[in-house]
Amino acid sequence: MTLPQHLQTGHHERLMESIQDPVNLKYLRRFMTDFAKDPASITDKQATWLYDQGFLPEKIELYDFDTYDIALYLSDVQRWMTREVNGEYSIVFNNKILFTQVFRNFCKVAPITAIWRNGRIIPYDDVWEKCVTGQLEEPRKFVIKPLGGGGGGNVYFVQVGRKSAVIESNEVGRERFTLPVERLADVFIGAKVPFMVTEFIYQGEFTKRLYPLTVNTVRMLVVRDPETLLPHVVRTVQRMGTASSYPIDNFSLGGLSAEIDIETGVLGPAVAAAGPHKGPRWEYHPNTGEPIAGQVVPNWSAVVEGMKSLFLQVPYISYCGFDLILMDDDVVVLEGNSYSQVRLFQMHRPLLPDPVYVKVLKHNGIFQQ
Repeated sequence: MTLPQHLQTGHHERLMESIQDPVNLKYLRRFMTDFAKDPASITDKQATWLYDQGFLPEKIELYDFDTYDIALYLSDVQRWMTREVNGEYSIVFNNKILFTQVFRNFCKVAPITAIWRNGRIIPYDDVWEKCVTGQLEEPRKFVIKPLGGGGGGNVYFVQVGRKSAVIESNEVGRERFTLPVERLADVFIGAKVPFMVTEFIYQGEFTKRLYPLTVNTVRMLVVRDPETLLPHVVRTVQRMGTASSYPIDNFSLGGLSAEIDIETGVLGPAVAAAGPHKGPRWEYHPNTGEPIAGQVVPNWSAVVEGMKSLFLQVPYISYCGFDLILMDDDVVVLEGNSYSQVRLFQMHRPLLPDPVYVKVLKHNGIFQQ
Protein backbone atom coordinates (compact mmCIF):
# COMPACT_ATOMS: atom_id res chain seq x y z
CA MET A 1 0.00 0.00 0.00
CA THR A 2 1.37 3.42 -1.02
CA LEU A 3 2.04 5.77 1.87
CA PRO A 4 -0.26 8.83 2.06
CA GLN A 5 1.30 12.30 1.82
CA HIS A 6 1.28 12.86 5.58
CA LEU A 7 3.55 9.83 6.15
CA GLN A 8 7.14 9.14 5.11
CA THR A 9 9.11 5.91 5.16
CA GLY A 10 11.39 5.56 8.17
CA HIS A 11 9.43 7.74 10.60
CA HIS A 12 9.38 4.94 13.21
CA GLU A 13 13.18 4.65 13.23
CA ARG A 14 13.55 8.42 13.48
CA LEU A 15 11.25 8.51 16.50
CA MET A 16 13.15 5.72 18.24
CA GLU A 17 16.46 7.54 17.65
CA SER A 18 15.05 10.86 18.92
CA ILE A 19 13.78 9.67 22.32
CA GLN A 20 15.82 11.42 25.01
CA ASP A 21 13.49 12.95 27.61
CA PRO A 22 13.08 11.01 30.89
CA VAL A 23 9.37 10.29 30.49
CA ASN A 24 9.63 8.72 27.05
CA LEU A 25 12.86 6.94 28.00
CA LYS A 26 10.77 5.24 30.69
CA TYR A 27 8.42 3.94 28.01
CA LEU A 28 11.37 2.88 25.86
CA ARG A 29 12.73 0.84 28.76
CA ARG A 30 9.28 -0.72 29.22
CA PHE A 31 9.31 -1.62 25.53
CA MET A 32 12.74 -3.22 25.85
CA THR A 33 11.55 -5.34 28.78
CA ASP A 34 8.37 -6.40 27.00
CA PHE A 35 10.33 -7.16 23.83
CA ALA A 36 12.65 -9.52 25.71
CA LYS A 37 9.72 -11.31 27.35
CA ASP A 38 7.56 -11.64 24.23
CA PRO A 39 7.21 -15.38 23.48
CA ALA A 40 6.53 -14.96 19.74
CA SER A 41 8.87 -17.00 17.55
CA ILE A 42 10.72 -14.73 15.10
CA THR A 43 14.04 -14.74 13.25
CA ASP A 44 16.96 -12.49 14.20
CA LYS A 45 16.30 -10.42 11.08
CA GLN A 46 12.65 -9.95 12.02
CA ALA A 47 13.62 -9.08 15.60
CA THR A 48 15.98 -6.33 14.44
CA TRP A 49 13.41 -4.97 11.98
CA LEU A 50 10.65 -4.83 14.59
CA TYR A 51 12.82 -3.52 17.42
CA ASP A 52 14.29 -0.68 15.38
CA GLN A 53 10.76 0.57 14.67
CA GLY A 54 9.29 0.06 18.13
CA PHE A 55 7.09 -3.00 17.59
CA LEU A 56 6.86 -6.06 19.83
CA PRO A 57 7.52 -9.51 18.29
CA GLU A 58 3.85 -10.54 18.60
CA LYS A 59 2.95 -8.04 15.88
CA ILE A 60 4.60 -10.22 13.22
CA GLU A 61 1.59 -12.53 13.64
CA LEU A 62 -1.11 -10.04 14.54
CA TYR A 63 -0.54 -7.32 11.91
CA ASP A 64 -0.78 -7.74 8.14
CA PHE A 65 2.64 -6.44 7.13
CA ASP A 66 2.32 -8.27 3.79
CA THR A 67 -0.53 -5.97 2.78
CA TYR A 68 0.26 -2.79 4.69
CA ASP A 69 3.59 -0.97 5.06
CA ILE A 70 4.78 -0.99 8.68
CA ALA A 71 4.92 2.82 8.46
CA LEU A 72 1.10 2.81 8.47
CA TYR A 73 0.87 1.23 11.92
CA LEU A 74 1.06 2.87 15.33
CA SER A 75 4.02 1.24 17.07
CA ASP A 76 4.03 -0.18 20.59
CA VAL A 77 6.39 2.59 21.72
CA GLN A 78 4.05 5.22 20.28
CA ARG A 79 1.09 3.60 22.00
CA TRP A 80 2.85 3.88 25.36
CA MET A 81 3.70 7.52 24.62
CA THR A 82 0.00 8.32 24.10
CA ARG A 83 -0.27 7.91 27.87
CA GLU A 84 0.99 11.50 28.18
CA VAL A 85 -1.44 13.15 25.75
CA ASN A 86 -3.99 14.06 28.44
CA GLY A 87 -1.27 15.30 30.78
CA GLU A 88 -2.35 15.72 34.38
CA TYR A 89 -5.94 14.92 33.43
CA SER A 90 -5.04 11.28 32.76
CA ILE A 91 -5.94 10.72 36.40
CA VAL A 92 -9.60 10.87 35.35
CA PHE A 93 -9.08 7.61 33.45
CA ASN A 94 -6.63 5.99 35.84
CA ASN A 95 -9.13 5.93 38.69
CA LYS A 96 -12.55 4.45 37.93
CA ILE A 97 -14.22 6.27 40.84
CA LEU A 98 -13.03 9.62 39.56
CA PHE A 99 -14.07 8.69 36.01
CA THR A 100 -17.58 7.84 37.21
CA GLN A 101 -17.89 10.97 39.32
CA VAL A 102 -16.77 13.22 36.45
CA PHE A 103 -18.60 11.64 33.54
CA ARG A 104 -21.92 11.00 35.31
CA ASN A 105 -22.47 14.74 34.90
CA PHE A 106 -22.52 14.37 31.11
CA CYS A 107 -23.64 10.82 30.27
CA LYS A 108 -25.05 7.60 31.66
CA VAL A 109 -22.51 5.56 33.66
CA ALA A 110 -22.65 2.44 35.84
CA PRO A 111 -23.64 3.57 39.36
CA ILE A 112 -21.17 2.74 42.15
CA THR A 113 -22.52 0.61 45.01
CA ALA A 114 -19.39 0.28 47.17
CA ILE A 115 -15.60 0.43 47.26
CA TRP A 116 -13.27 -2.14 48.84
CA ARG A 117 -9.89 -0.84 49.95
CA ASN A 118 -7.51 -1.31 52.87
CA GLY A 119 -9.37 -4.41 53.93
CA ARG A 120 -12.82 -2.89 54.34
CA ILE A 121 -15.99 -2.05 52.43
CA ILE A 122 -17.01 1.59 51.94
CA PRO A 123 -20.70 1.64 50.88
CA TYR A 124 -21.97 4.42 48.61
CA ASP A 125 -25.62 3.85 49.54
CA ASP A 126 -27.72 1.31 51.44
CA VAL A 127 -27.65 -1.34 48.70
CA TRP A 128 -24.54 -3.16 49.99
CA GLU A 129 -26.02 -3.37 53.50
CA LYS A 130 -29.23 -4.80 52.07
CA CYS A 131 -27.18 -7.36 50.12
CA VAL A 132 -25.24 -8.68 53.11
CA THR A 133 -28.25 -8.71 55.45
CA GLY A 134 -30.60 -10.50 53.05
CA GLN A 135 -32.95 -7.53 52.71
CA LEU A 136 -33.03 -7.24 48.93
CA GLU A 137 -36.60 -7.28 47.64
CA GLU A 138 -35.48 -9.12 44.51
CA PRO A 139 -32.18 -10.59 43.21
CA ARG A 140 -29.70 -8.05 41.89
CA LYS A 141 -26.54 -8.31 39.84
CA PHE A 142 -23.29 -6.41 40.32
CA VAL A 143 -19.84 -6.14 38.78
CA ILE A 144 -16.69 -6.02 40.91
CA LYS A 145 -13.54 -4.81 39.18
CA PRO A 146 -10.17 -3.24 40.07
CA LEU A 147 -10.29 0.45 40.86
CA GLY A 148 -7.27 1.41 38.76
CA GLY A 149 -7.23 1.96 35.00
CA GLY A 150 -5.09 0.50 32.23
CA GLY A 151 -6.80 -2.86 31.88
CA GLY A 152 -6.07 -6.20 33.48
CA GLY A 153 -7.10 -7.62 36.83
CA ASN A 154 -9.85 -9.98 37.83
CA VAL A 155 -13.49 -9.12 37.22
CA TYR A 156 -16.35 -10.66 39.20
CA PHE A 157 -20.03 -10.87 38.27
CA VAL A 158 -22.17 -11.28 41.37
CA GLN A 159 -25.80 -12.39 41.43
CA VAL A 160 -27.13 -11.65 44.93
CA GLY A 161 -30.27 -13.23 46.36
CA ARG A 162 -31.67 -13.15 49.89
CA LYS A 163 -29.53 -15.98 51.26
CA SER A 164 -26.60 -16.50 48.89
CA ALA A 165 -24.60 -14.92 46.11
CA VAL A 166 -23.33 -16.69 42.98
CA ILE A 167 -20.04 -15.29 41.71
CA GLU A 168 -18.46 -15.85 38.28
CA SER A 169 -15.04 -14.48 37.37
CA ASN A 170 -12.01 -14.73 35.11
CA GLU A 171 -9.82 -15.61 38.10
CA VAL A 172 -8.18 -19.00 37.64
CA GLY A 173 -9.48 -21.42 40.25
CA ARG A 174 -12.44 -19.20 41.17
CA GLU A 175 -14.41 -19.28 37.93
CA ARG A 176 -17.71 -19.94 39.74
CA PHE A 177 -18.44 -20.13 43.45
CA THR A 178 -21.20 -19.37 45.97
CA LEU A 179 -21.08 -17.40 49.22
CA PRO A 180 -23.67 -16.76 51.93
CA VAL A 181 -24.73 -13.11 51.63
CA GLU A 182 -23.31 -12.27 55.06
CA ARG A 183 -19.89 -13.37 53.78
CA LEU A 184 -20.09 -11.54 50.46
CA ALA A 185 -16.95 -9.53 51.29
CA ASP A 186 -15.00 -12.82 51.17
CA VAL A 187 -14.82 -12.30 47.41
CA PHE A 188 -12.00 -9.85 48.20
CA ILE A 189 -9.88 -12.36 50.13
CA GLY A 190 -6.33 -12.21 48.79
CA ALA A 191 -6.97 -9.02 46.81
CA LYS A 192 -3.89 -6.79 46.55
CA VAL A 193 -5.55 -3.77 44.92
CA PRO A 194 -8.69 -1.73 45.64
CA PHE A 195 -11.94 -2.78 43.95
CA MET A 196 -15.20 -1.06 43.10
CA VAL A 197 -18.68 -2.58 43.05
CA THR A 198 -21.08 -1.25 40.42
CA GLU A 199 -24.53 -2.12 39.21
CA PHE A 200 -24.58 -4.62 36.34
CA ILE A 201 -25.67 -2.99 33.06
CA TYR A 202 -27.92 -5.08 30.84
CA GLN A 203 -26.96 -4.71 27.19
CA GLY A 204 -29.38 -4.27 24.31
CA GLU A 205 -30.65 -7.02 22.06
CA PHE A 206 -28.21 -6.32 19.21
CA THR A 207 -25.00 -6.89 21.18
CA LYS A 208 -26.61 -9.63 23.28
CA ARG A 209 -27.43 -11.57 20.12
CA LEU A 210 -23.77 -11.54 19.03
CA TYR A 211 -22.82 -13.60 22.10
CA PRO A 212 -25.40 -13.74 24.92
CA LEU A 213 -23.11 -14.99 27.71
CA THR A 214 -21.01 -11.81 28.02
CA VAL A 215 -21.65 -8.07 27.93
CA ASN A 216 -20.20 -7.12 24.54
CA THR A 217 -18.76 -3.62 24.55
CA VAL A 218 -17.79 -1.11 21.87
CA ARG A 219 -14.33 0.48 22.02
CA MET A 220 -14.32 3.91 20.36
CA LEU A 221 -11.07 5.85 19.97
CA VAL A 222 -11.74 9.60 20.04
CA VAL A 223 -9.14 12.37 19.77
CA ARG A 224 -9.25 16.17 19.71
CA ASP A 225 -7.96 17.89 16.58
CA PRO A 226 -5.24 20.26 17.90
CA GLU A 227 -6.13 22.88 15.27
CA THR A 228 -9.93 22.93 15.33
CA LEU A 229 -10.28 21.53 18.89
CA LEU A 230 -13.15 19.40 17.58
CA PRO A 231 -13.53 15.70 18.42
CA HIS A 232 -12.56 13.15 15.80
CA VAL A 233 -13.55 9.48 15.91
CA VAL A 234 -10.50 7.52 14.73
CA ARG A 235 -11.76 3.94 14.89
CA THR A 236 -14.48 1.83 16.51
CA VAL A 237 -14.74 -1.90 17.12
CA GLN A 238 -17.38 -4.19 18.55
CA ARG A 239 -15.95 -6.64 21.05
CA MET A 240 -17.57 -10.02 21.64
CA GLY A 241 -16.98 -12.64 24.25
CA THR A 242 -16.31 -16.29 23.46
CA ALA A 243 -16.26 -19.51 25.41
CA SER A 244 -12.54 -18.82 25.94
CA SER A 245 -12.96 -15.30 27.33
CA TYR A 246 -16.10 -15.96 29.40
CA PRO A 247 -17.40 -14.29 31.54
CA ILE A 248 -15.98 -11.13 29.89
CA ASP A 249 -15.37 -9.93 26.33
CA ASN A 250 -11.66 -9.20 26.91
CA PHE A 251 -9.75 -9.19 23.61
CA SER A 252 -6.50 -10.25 25.28
CA LEU A 253 -8.18 -13.30 26.83
CA GLY A 254 -9.67 -14.79 23.67
CA GLY A 255 -12.51 -12.39 22.89
CA LEU A 256 -13.25 -11.10 19.39
CA SER A 257 -13.02 -7.67 17.76
CA ALA A 258 -14.99 -6.61 14.67
CA GLU A 259 -14.45 -3.20 13.12
CA ILE A 260 -17.50 -0.95 12.92
CA ASP A 261 -17.65 1.31 9.88
CA ILE A 262 -17.78 4.79 11.39
CA GLU A 263 -20.06 6.14 8.66
CA THR A 264 -22.53 3.26 8.33
CA GLY A 265 -22.34 1.20 11.53
CA VAL A 266 -21.76 -1.99 9.51
CA LEU A 267 -19.64 -4.68 11.21
CA GLY A 268 -16.75 -6.34 9.40
CA PRO A 269 -15.44 -9.83 10.15
CA ALA A 270 -14.09 -10.49 13.63
CA VAL A 271 -10.57 -11.45 14.70
CA ALA A 272 -8.98 -12.78 17.89
CA ALA A 273 -5.54 -11.95 19.30
CA ALA A 274 -5.38 -14.98 21.59
CA GLY A 275 -7.04 -18.30 22.26
CA PRO A 276 -8.41 -20.99 19.92
CA HIS A 277 -10.03 -18.51 17.51
CA LYS A 278 -6.82 -16.63 16.69
CA GLY A 279 -5.91 -16.63 12.98
CA PRO A 280 -9.08 -16.71 10.84
CA ARG A 281 -11.38 -13.81 10.12
CA TRP A 282 -14.78 -14.77 11.51
CA GLU A 283 -17.89 -13.74 9.58
CA TYR A 284 -19.95 -15.80 12.01
CA HIS A 285 -19.38 -16.21 15.73
CA PRO A 286 -17.21 -19.32 16.20
CA ASN A 287 -19.23 -20.55 19.19
CA THR A 288 -22.81 -19.62 18.31
CA GLY A 289 -22.82 -19.31 14.52
CA GLU A 290 -24.45 -15.87 14.85
CA PRO A 291 -23.71 -13.61 11.84
CA ILE A 292 -21.16 -10.85 12.53
CA ALA A 293 -19.95 -9.40 9.21
CA GLY A 294 -22.61 -7.24 7.57
CA GLN A 295 -24.65 -6.67 10.72
CA VAL A 296 -25.61 -3.04 11.34
CA VAL A 297 -25.41 -1.43 14.77
CA PRO A 298 -28.81 0.16 15.54
CA ASN A 299 -28.92 3.95 15.88
CA TRP A 300 -25.23 4.12 15.07
CA SER A 301 -25.10 7.73 13.90
CA ALA A 302 -26.70 8.81 17.19
CA VAL A 303 -24.07 6.85 19.13
CA VAL A 304 -21.22 8.56 17.25
CA GLU A 305 -22.70 12.04 17.55
CA GLY A 306 -23.43 11.44 21.23
CA MET A 307 -19.80 10.60 21.92
CA LYS A 308 -18.60 13.64 20.00
CA SER A 309 -20.95 15.79 22.06
CA LEU A 310 -19.61 14.20 25.26
CA PHE A 311 -16.04 14.97 24.19
CA LEU A 312 -16.96 18.63 23.63
CA GLN A 313 -18.30 18.86 27.19
CA VAL A 314 -14.97 17.71 28.66
CA PRO A 315 -12.56 20.14 26.93
CA TYR A 316 -9.46 19.11 28.90
CA ILE A 317 -9.52 15.59 27.42
CA SER A 318 -7.68 15.09 24.13
CA TYR A 319 -7.33 11.32 23.71
CA CYS A 320 -9.53 8.47 24.93
CA GLY A 321 -10.60 4.96 24.09
CA PHE A 322 -14.16 4.79 25.44
CA ASP A 323 -15.82 1.49 26.36
CA LEU A 324 -19.54 1.62 25.65
CA ILE A 325 -22.46 -0.67 26.46
CA LEU A 326 -25.15 -0.29 23.81
CA MET A 327 -28.64 -0.58 25.25
CA ASP A 328 -31.78 -0.71 23.14
CA ASP A 329 -32.50 2.99 23.59
CA ASP A 330 -29.41 4.44 25.28
CA VAL A 331 -25.63 4.17 25.72
CA VAL A 332 -23.73 3.60 28.96
CA VAL A 333 -20.15 4.88 29.05
CA LEU A 334 -18.50 2.13 31.04
CA GLU A 335 -14.98 3.58 31.28
CA GLY A 336 -12.28 5.46 29.42
CA ASN A 337 -8.72 4.49 28.52
CA SER A 338 -6.18 7.29 28.23
CA TYR A 339 -3.71 5.10 26.29
CA SER A 340 -6.03 2.64 24.60
CA GLN A 341 -4.65 -0.68 23.45
CA VAL A 342 -4.56 -0.61 19.64
CA ARG A 343 -4.23 -4.27 18.65
CA LEU A 344 -8.00 -4.61 18.56
CA PHE A 345 -8.05 -1.78 15.96
CA GLN A 346 -4.94 -2.52 13.92
CA MET A 347 -5.53 -6.23 13.45
CA HIS A 348 -8.17 -5.04 10.99
CA ARG A 349 -6.13 -2.27 9.36
CA PRO A 350 -3.52 0.28 10.52
CA LEU A 351 -4.36 3.57 12.24
CA LEU A 352 -1.87 6.01 10.70
CA PRO A 353 -3.59 6.50 7.32
CA ASP A 354 -5.90 8.82 9.31
CA PRO A 355 -4.33 12.32 8.90
CA VAL A 356 -6.14 13.83 11.89
CA TYR A 357 -4.85 11.07 14.14
CA VAL A 358 -1.29 11.63 12.90
CA LYS A 359 -1.75 15.37 13.47
CA VAL A 360 -2.57 14.61 17.12
CA LEU A 361 0.53 12.41 17.44
CA LYS A 362 2.76 15.10 15.91
CA HIS A 363 1.30 17.76 18.19
CA ASN A 364 2.21 15.64 21.21
CA GLY A 365 5.73 14.64 20.09
CA ILE A 366 4.75 11.04 19.30
CA PHE A 367 5.64 11.21 15.61
CA GLN A 368 8.82 12.12 13.73
CA GLN A 369 8.27 13.00 10.06
